[in-house]
Amino acid sequence: MKQMTVRAAIMLAVAGLFVAGIAIFVVIYTVDADDWALYPANRHIYTDGQITQAGQITDRNGTVLAQTQNGQRVYNEDQQIREATLHAVGDLDGFISTGLHASYLKELTGYNLVNGVYSYSGNGNNIQTTLDADVCAAALDALDGKNGTVGVYNYKTGEVICMVSTPTYDVEDEQASEAAKNGDYKGVFVNRFLSGDYTPGSTFKIVTTAASLDTFSDAYDREYTCNGGVMIDGEWISCMGDHGTIRLEEALAKSCNAYFSQLAVDLGEEVMTEYAEKFGFNQSFSMDGIAAKTSYFNVEDTRDIDLAWAGMGQYTNMMNPLQYLTAIGAIANGGVPVEPYMVDKITTNGGLTVKNGKGSNGSRMLSAETAEKLTELMANNVEVNYGTWNYPGLDLCAKSGTAEVGEGRTPNAVFVGFLRNEDLPLAFVVVVEGGGAGSSVGGRVANQVLQAAKDKLT
Repeated sequence: MKQMTVRAAIMLAVAGLFVAGIAIFVVIYTVDADDWALYPANRHIYTDGQITQAGQITDRNGTVLAQTQNGQRVYNEDQQIREATLHAVGDLDGFISTGLHASYLKELTGYNLVNGVYSYSGNGNNIQTTLDADVCAAALDALDGKNGTVGVYNYKTGEVICMVSTPTYDVEDEQASEAAKNGDYKGVFVNRFLSGDYTPGSTFKIVTTAASLDTFSDAYDREYTCNGGVMIDGEWISCMGDHGTIRLEEALAKSCNAYFSQLAVDLGEEVMTEYAEKFGFNQSFSMDGIAAKTSYFNVEDTRDIDLAWAGMGQYTNMMNPLQYLTAIGAIANGGVPVEPYMVDKITTNGGLTVKNGKGSNGSRMLSAETAEKLTELMANNVEVNYGTWNYPGLDLCAKSGTAEVGEGRTPNAVFVGFLRNEDLPLAFVVVVEGGGAGSSVGGRVANQVLQAAKDKLT
């Protein structure tokens, strides 16, 4: 009897271990099965470590950006479109981690937890993006070989129309692909729109202006003196002009460093930090589940001279293009940001929709009144400084920045803004590395891209 009891106990223990083992396996399988199925050694979807079997990726008009044909992964037949959309689509080796080939690999291959990719039919799921391939190509052309990024999105719906990052290369060119892998194109695998950060330069004066409008009852009439610059804490801050006594509207239009440096000091570190964070600095941003680099603003326990530099967009300020585009779009949208998205629709090979993209509203960034005031001030910048004739057919509101990036280096050209055209509600961000003047270089790029968007979308 005693022997039977011992045997029963042993059997129960074995059964318990078996059940526990099954439970552990199920947990591990659930967590890691996709990694197993999508490992580059899986010949169902890879050839020589490169993705070959996956669904179509198209732009908003159905233009194919990448697809599988005869067991090979091929890109658009137009080299300009291939290079312009590379960072959105991604390479075949997965070096561009933010591209769809890497970040949406499960969806493209049709992977599911039950069948993995073994039920793969040769086509997988298809992804339609919100991008316009021709507008992206126009952006690449406008950058004219310079490194940088261009982002354009509909600030009412959240659809990203253009996302271009340079340097880029032609994935269909074997020599170019090898050069990229060998590191000959520095930073080529980085999507500067999502993973880059830049000194905002004078475009940050929009933030300082918003803080002033909400803090000072006399914001428009508040005067500061510019004598070709200003002395703060015994250090000289130079200005591009000698503006004399100047007020807000003129100071923003002329981008007066002396005005905004003194204004930032009067606002103080607490208010400046509050408004930088309202605009998305020090906050997390993502697009389609792909995390963007966090923008940075910190003036805690700084001297007045440091706060002054920060208030006009220098010091240690760093902006991420996705974050900045969202903030600029919020101004255009009455103070409410709309989350940008690029993945518009995912469908099975049989046409069944498994996901629809949508831009959701974020928390109010600014009051509607402050957003309207900023809109008028940014429209005035174009009218009195940049020239409305440079942007035919576009009701443009904008701010330029010539962002200093270190002694002996040509500044980055930064240009941000939006259109008030009812049929073309687009916000944009342009960064041209080493481009120099934001208004002339960045403005030219913006106009070329926005004209292409107007031709395609209206």
